[in-house]
Amino acid sequence: MAVSIGNKTQVNQTPAASFFQFTHNQNSGSDGLLIFSCAMTTTRSFTTATYGGVAMTQVFVRNLGGLSQTTKLFVLENPPTGNNTLRINFTGNQFNPVSLYALSCTGAQSGGNVINLGGSSSPKTASITVSDGSYIYSYGISTSAITSVQIPQGDARPAEYTHNTNRQVRGGLSSSSFTAGNYNIRHVTTFANVTMHSYEIKQKGGTPPVTNNDGDFFLMM
Repeated sequence: MAVSIGNKTQVNQTPAASFFQFTHNQNSGSDGLLIFSCAMTTTRSFTTATYGGVAMTQVFVRNLGGLSQTTKLFVLENPPTGNNTLRINFTGNQFNPVSLYALSCTGAQSGGNVINLGGSSSPKTASITVSDGSYIYSYGISTSAITSVQIPQGDARPAEYTHNTNRQVRGGLSSSSFTAGNYNIRHVTTFANVTMHSYEIKQKGGTPPVTNNDGDFFLMM
């Protein structure tokens, strides 16, 4: 069964509390997958995320000291369908804006390959190996405007969102699925360094993941 991209929800608000929650609609269909990325200042840390009361699995975390930002990505296989509450918890009250993005798919599974790189250049280019039928979601954080998220390199994708967390955050999603292989992703800003955080959305029945990162990375299976 091919991956089908479903509903998306993006939020850029100031929680003023030790958690934030919002409603997201998970599409019905077999082999559902929910992907959730979040970013904010390092005044607090992300802890856990739940959807419909079900704990989500952390895929990676990155603490970006030079940007004073932290980011995490979570997934949940076979989430409850329909409108449910997605909740992200913090280590304390957060009085700075957070970037939150939820993406629903069917015909998908967790365990995709990742890129999780700090900001050391712009443009920033890195490669990811994907299985046949996969999509790619990628986002970056910078002190300057992110003008392009290219998936693959050369295909500038429309912004899934542009958020302000006291830094600039922008996400993109590939226009279609890929054939199996290795692909470059590129993030471009107006002038400053930019990070890269990417996730392969695998078609149900793919191969084990390979990571591309330069430290401060934790993979939880």
